[in-house]
Amino acid sequence: MRFTQTTLRAVGGAAMVGALVLGTAPAASADATRKGQWQNEAFTIDATHKIATGKGVTVAVLDDGVDGNHPDLKGSVLPGERCKDGQPANQEVLDDHGTGMASLIAAHGHGPGNSQGMLGIAPDAKILPVDVYKVEGGSIEDDHPSACTYGKAIRYAVDQGADVISISNSSGSATVDDTQAIAYANAHNVVVVQSSGNDGTINNGDLGSAPGGVLVGGSNQNGTPWEDENYSKTLMFTAPAKDITVATANGDYMDAGQNKVKGDYLTTSGTSMSAAIASGTFALLKQKFPDYTAGQLVNRVIKSTYIAKGVDKAKLPDEYHGYGDLSPYKALTADIPKGGESGPWDAAALSKADKNGTGNASPSPATGAAASDSSDDDSSNTLLYVGIGAGVLIVIVLIVVLATRKKNNNSGGPGNPGSPGGWGGPGAPQQPYQNQPYQQQPYGQQQPYPQQPPAGPYGGQQQGGHQGY
Repeated sequence: MRFTQTTLRAVGGAAMVGALVLGTAPAASADATRKGQWQNEAFTIDATHKIATGKGVTVAVLDDGVDGNHPDLKGSVLPGERCKDGQPANQEVLDDHGTGMASLIAAHGHGPGNSQGMLGIAPDAKILPVDVYKVEGGSIEDDHPSACTYGKAIRYAVDQGADVISISNSSGSATVDDTQAIAYANAHNVVVVQSSGNDGTINNGDLGSAPGGVLVGGSNQNGTPWEDENYSKTLMFTAPAKDITVATANGDYMDAGQNKVKGDYLTTSGTSMSAAIASGTFALLKQKFPDYTAGQLVNRVIKSTYIAKGVDKAKLPDEYHGYGDLSPYKALTADIPKGGESGPWDAAALSKADKNGTGNASPSPATGAAASDSSDDDSSNTLLYVGIGAGVLIVIVLIVVLATRKKNNNSGGPGNPGSPGGWGGPGAPQQPYQNQPYQQQPYGQQQPYPQQPPAGPYGGQQQGGHQGY
């Protein structure tokens, strides 16, 4: 999927809005690329990386493929999988959106001391690419369907060991399967992040709005909401969206006019970038707080946000800011109580979704893993039949014993044995989430971004029309 202006695609019976650019800038040199990542300067990224770099953490990118040969990503991209054919998704020729999102998350740069090119929020993290599309290249239209549902892609990512799942697209509305897949991810302490979209309209039904989802809106350089973010009552927070530099696949990209432009990098705007930057931040938090649940990691982010000048923090969260704007350094360092396991979400809703099927979902096959042969199936069937036969024999013996006791005891015998293990009864399994109240903490003193660049042209007139993702 290229960065294009017309980008609508259907997925799993719902409309999925794809990538788009508000007018791309000419490709920049590697040095200018590093200097042009204003969000890294705003985040004091050097100080942040002294605390965590995402080492040991895997972020799944549910998008098109990711160019694992890009110099800023080389060695950081796992094989992953293309839904359409089960082949690896770490090679990309026609598309660049997934590569751009991966570069914001985990690019490590190149050249002397990796001082050139893109530097992601979590440069030591690994990227697990999951290509959800059926058709590659060109603009994304209604007749270019996806190859798998988000529910399937989320479960696959969880089963492959992802710690964070980044979705820089919109599903239009969350299906029951999506909701259950997010609960499945939460039960495995995996954070699921989704962009809110770029239409400047309300969006309350996307999968990021489901219990356990993290819906991320966009912000400008001064921390105010980006004018074209989709707003929502379920918005969790905002993150940089305006004029963000990303890497491109195969050294070229398609501009808004469907013209092929050469260059390893481009500058664009949208909440796709917001979600990727947020996902990189969760990778940092996962490294530093490995025993935290997904809800507890989200709790740290929303208790450490930057509140832009003029925003009444007493009225947050709201549909344009969520709990405020992302502040990675503070999320890593602030003294914030761990809180309940479910974080900002309703523990009962998470538990209900999990009991509706996600906890028992069959793991997706690993990429490249050999399928079970017929001998394995035969062995499984044999064990099943033996078990059934043994069970029948036990029941017959119990009936005979009970009948004998009843005959010899006119008082009526011992009655029916108890049944252990039912939901809610003695021996019931532990629920994945404890119903602990969410411990709301005051925002405290909010400081502006350290080394905040001047607003300049940002936040002014919109650069161009577009559709959201």
